[in-house]
Amino acid sequence: MLLINGYTRFGRMVEGLGDEEIPWWIAPYVRDFAALAKSSALLDDQHSEPAVESALVSLTRRLAQTAAVAHVAANVRGNEDLIAGIGATMAADIDEYCGTPPRPRHLNQAGLAVSLLAASLAANDPAKLALVAQAERLQKLRGQISATA
Repeated sequence: MLLINGYTRFGRMVEGLGDEEIPWWIAPYVRDFAALAKSSALLDDQHSEPAVESALVSLTRRLAQTAAVAHVAANVRGNEDLIAGIGATMAADIDEYCGTPPRPRHLNQAGLAVSLLAASLAANDPAKLALVAQAERLQKLRGQISATA
């Protein structure tokens, strides 16, 4: 049995397409990229992911996905409406998270999430403009809430 496990390396890594090694359970898919793309093998293996994600994690994920659309919009001509929609979508997601009227704690969390996403992008990144605009809007809302309190 030891010889078989040593030879097949069952339970460990196997040779992939080149000199890289991959988990044994994904090896049957390596030669067929379309089958791998259609499968849910990687998703099924994620046992550590919580069943329900927190609202802040969900907001951050949606903001990152919307920011990715800004990359597409910047590279396609005639998409001024799409670019405007990116900012509106981000604002709607943030407003949904913060509530009406905005709760100060949620406003601060959303501002931090937006700022960190924006800070991780290059200065000429098209998504950075939309994120910075949302950060400025949140800063203004935060000032209004503190002025009324």
